[in-house]
Amino acid sequence: MNTHIILSVKKHCKKLIKESRCNELAFHNWKHTKNVVLEASRIGAKEGLKSADIEMLVIAAYFHDTGNAKANKDHEMISCYYAKTFLDKNKYHENRINTIINLIKATQMPQTPTTLLQKILCDADLSHLGKKEYIKANLDLRNEWSTHCNMSFTDEQWLDLNIAFLENHKWHSQAALMFFEKQKVENIRNMKSVFV
Repeated sequence: MNTHIILSVKKHCKKLIKESRCNELAFHNWKHTKNVVLEASRIGAKEGLKSADIEMLVIAAYFHDTGNAKANKDHEMISCYYAKTFLDKNKYHENRINTIINLIKATQMPQTPTTLLQKILCDADLSHLGKKEYIKANLDLRNEWSTHCNMSFTDEQWLDLNIAFLENHKWHSQAALMFFEKQKVENIRNMKSVFV
């Protein structure tokens, strides 16, 4: 793995996120990006990926939400532009750039990943669904949508929407299923208990 390019990407993306409207976002911020990078690496390692594949995965994870610096809607395409521009400037391999662009595109909702790398990044992006911090992350997302996307929900609407999302969600990789499914089931149970 080329640690120089990883560190350059990290520094560039952190600056882009921290010095843009992303810094005001309750969910799609630097904390979320760091978590996606961490989980993409962890899932990738468990799936037995080669170093070069983990490198592309980590780069895509750093860039995947940078487009939120400009817009919420279709931010993945802006993220792709940022990634391509930076990686071209740094003389990164063209075929790897194309893979990274396709990884970022795969995170657009609804997710439809086709390759193992895409599946891993999509799982890392939604890994909060299967963590104990889910309720906090969920409240942050609601706050972000309300503040920046002009989307408001009653408590009941929000619960219904998120319970349905959790119940319909499926992990794409075996490693993510192993890491996150048990807690996701617990999170569904906790959300449903609010109705009682």
